[in-house]
Amino acid sequence: MKRTCESARRTYDDGFDDETNREDGISFSEMGPKKDKKKGKDKKGAADDTTENGGVLTPEDQVKLLGCVNRSLQQQLADRHELAVRAMEAKRELQNRVSDLQRDFEAGKNDTFGITQDMTRQYKSMQEELLNRINALENTNTELRDQLELARVHLEDVKREKDSVIANKNSEIQELKAKMEEMAAEFGDMLKETLDRMRERIEISNTSYDNESGQPMMRRLDEFNLGGSPSKPIQPVK
Repeated sequence: MKRTCESARRTYDDGFDDETNREDGISFSEMGPKKDKKKGKDKKGAADDTTENGGVLTPEDQVKLLGCVNRSLQQQLADRHELAVRAMEAKRELQNRVSDLQRDFEAGKNDTFGITQDMTRQYKSMQEELLNRINALENTNTELRDQLELARVHLEDVKREKDSVIANKNSEIQELKAKMEEMAAEFGDMLKETLDRMRERIEISNTSYDNESGQPMMRRLDEFNLGGSPSKPIQPVK
């Protein structure tokens, strides 16, 4: 009977070990004993037991055998329950990790989206500011070019007006110079004629005087030389 109980326990333990070696989950539908490879051994053990008892199990032996089977099944059920509890804990831990990773991912995604929005907003603001500055500088450049062109045109007008005024002044100066030279020549001729007449009168009026008294007056008239000295030329205006 002892051998029969051990054979039954070994049969169900082997079935339990085969189930625990699986990688994908735990199945509670295969809680019965394996009958393929262990069947011959069980029959051999049962044959041994029946041989010892004359080939027939007594009710006490059957009760003991069923008790052994019951204890083996209870032990297997307890072990499988423990494995199920561990699997549920592992599943729960994995779900928590997945939740944490999902939460971190969402937080990182939100942070990245916020940073991207801020960078985009800053970029658009800087771009708009830069475009405004470029437009302002272009307007200023255009205004300065217009002012420069107006100043250049005004300068050319002033230069032309100045050249015209200078040319007119030089022409007037040349005319005045010619008139002055002509007047100086006429005045010199008139003065010479006047001096000649005065000299003749002086000579006539001094015939009664001594020759020495008349020489200083004639010499003084010659020193003036009013008729032979040309007028100094006038320089034109530059």
